[in-house]
Amino acid sequence: MNHELAHYNSEGFFIAKGLLSQSKIAFVLDSFLATLNDQLSVVSDAHPKTNLLSALQALFSADVDRYKKTVAALWRKEHSYRLLHDDAITGFLHEKFGWKDLFVPGGQVIHIMAHELQIPNGYFGLVPHQDFPSVQGSLDGVVVWIPIVDVDRANFPLEIIPRSHLRGILPMIEHGESTWEVHESHYEPSDFIPVEVNVGDVVFMSVFTIHRSSTTGTPNRLRLAMSTRFDNAQEQTFVERSYPTAYRRSVHRELYYPNFPSPEQIAAVFSVCD
Repeated sequence: MNHELAHYNSEGFFIAKGLLSQSKIAFVLDSFLATLNDQLSVVSDAHPKTNLLSALQALFSADVDRYKKTVAALWRKEHSYRLLHDDAITGFLHEKFGWKDLFVPGGQVIHIMAHELQIPNGYFGLVPHQDFPSVQGSLDGVVVWIPIVDVDRANFPLEIIPRSHLRGILPMIEHGESTWEVHESHYEPSDFIPVEVNVGDVVFMSVFTIHRSSTTGTPNRLRLAMSTRFDNAQEQTFVERSYPTAYRRSVHRELYYPNFPSPEQIAAVFSVCD
């Protein structure tokens, strides 16, 4: 067994240092900035922003609803998908974990943390939880967490409890219809360790490892990360259960904007002339 897999099996996570090209990550940042500036052009005639945090802050200040819709859409960008499923990541699972065939269950996410972007009564980090209930795929399923900026103890790091993956599914606290926060009786706050990583590093984590978002961060700093999940197509119980996933695919067919688009708008797109 190689040392990467041995560490992962023992601790419930492994940090692959410098696995991804920094230029690819810079390309994603530029793509996000372009999208934010496109949105700012709709709500403001100010000059385009030159860095992502200032663009996020400007859109947040101008129109919180538009900000929420925009950041919620970033995971669907082609550049996001490419990075989350980069050959270096899938190759690592093949080479180091010995996986011969992969499933992608769903759950691509962009994680944004900054004091200046805290939505009132809204998201500001994730509470202690395990990912298996929201995936329910292979028992050796992996969460892939990619920092898009350098993340240290003062920049809202991911925090994990080593070896907690060996304890199976732990009791959870009910939140309305959701039951996903691990009950506080099953850990101590001191059990968590911060995951300090740099651009290019990739965190591989078991779907059973308890983790959370730190809410400790320096003002005017942005913690930006991306995550996805992978299942091992040959894990025996996954095969026996016919490859389940907790994610459901649905289509919203009712028009979001009534009477849109008009025939004239469609014709303009295709440059149709009489």
